[in-house]
Amino acid sequence: MQDNTKRGNRVLFWMKVIFILFVAFWLQFVFMVASIYLLFGHWLALCTGMLFMAFAFCIGAGIFISLVVFCISYLSWLHRAISNLRLLTTTSFSPMGAVLLTCIPFVGYFLNYFIFSDMVKSQEGYMQQRGILKERFPKRILNAWLIASLLLLLIVFVDPNQLGFLTVVSPAVQVDGNKFIEFLEKTLIVVIPILYIMSFSAYAKQEREIFRIHTEELFNKHVDEVIREREIERVAKMIRESQGLEPTQTNQEK
Repeated sequence: MQDNTKRGNRVLFWMKVIFILFVAFWLQFVFMVASIYLLFGHWLALCTGMLFMAFAFCIGAGIFISLVVFCISYLSWLHRAISNLRLLTTTSFSPMGAVLLTCIPFVGYFLNYFIFSDMVKSQEGYMQQRGILKERFPKRILNAWLIASLLLLLIVFVDPNQLGFLTVVSPAVQVDGNKFIEFLEKTLIVVIPILYIMSFSAYAKQEREIFRIHTEELFNKHVDEVIREREIERVAKMIRESQGLEPTQTNQEK
């Protein structure tokens, strides 16, 4: 069993970086529109717009690089996480199978829910069997991530006017249906990564606990082996002394 803590921390770090960059990317457009509106007709409006565009390009490049690094880190973590689990218990997905399914464009995003759920089930089952389960994984957060992702998919690829719940929601909140959909879409874009970061953090916490206990068990086992070897040497020495035999090292010197 290998330490997967650094990989998990790296994945969590890049997820947070990507989330912050996305938020900054959208906020800079808001500030750009506001500044152009306030400075309309002034030469500073053009300069401000160019600065914001340059800033947007830098953030976009940062998001692209961060996504590449995140994907590599996540796949590496996923392969090792399942490999470690298979040394302790059974899983429905093999390490390479999980990586390949996750790499499937578009579909892999949703297949990851079933892979992650299976990992949670196997890990919690092992911890519960060993009596080391202190806090259960918040499965409701992972389920909320899936529901929010499916809802965002529905909003993006389906005409808002064809969504029947608008006829119920719009009069209730007294807003235009299209505006409500736009607000909901932007809210989901922010909420979805937060939910997955929370789910991943909870799983990584349990993973660290398992590795800590596994390391302690290996250390204690090594200590017991050393004590056993010294005890055997002590008993062997006592037997030689009781029989009036000299130590092996003395005989070799002679």
